[in-house]
Amino acid sequence: MRKLTLNRFKKTIDARFPRELVDLAALPAWVYLSLKKKIGQAKAFEIMRIALLTGGTAAQNLQFDTVHKERSFQTFADQEIENNRSGLVRWNTMQVVERTERRFELKITRCMFHEFAVSLGIPEMTPIVCQIDNAMFNSYLPDQMIFDRGGVGRRIADGHHECNFVWTTR
Repeated sequence: MRKLTLNRFKKTIDARFPRELVDLAALPAWVYLSLKKKIGQAKAFEIMRIALLTGGTAAQNLQFDTVHKERSFQTFADQEIENNRSGLVRWNTMQVVERTERRFELKITRCMFHEFAVSLGIPEMTPIVCQIDNAMFNSYLPDQMIFDRGGVGRRIADGHHECNFVWTTR
């Protein structure tokens, strides 16, 4: 019964979203919306935050293929660019701002995850995706690399016109 409901839910999602994005994000959105009706937004959000942070951080770590590729600042930058082109965030609009041996900066000017969440009436879910980034980026080389967004409230999810991603090495 739930699978039928999920499939019906997927059919209501705006066709402008890529099918692969819908397949990736529809289930968590549907679960959140269902939980929100049953137990309220605050509890539903916390349940989804835990589930998505855990699963999302694992999924992002897998994209960096650290079993087969050495963890280094250079490898990270290479993989982050590749992941933005073909990975879980490939639907966003990304620009490399700077890339040196000690600093790497990207700018995201279109976040499809945010657009997806807003279209479903659940924009509060976008910051969880941002938290997944924080968890992954701050754990890739925790004693050598620092990730920063340029301050609080500087994400598309906060109403800012872009998201800045800045990594520096010590």
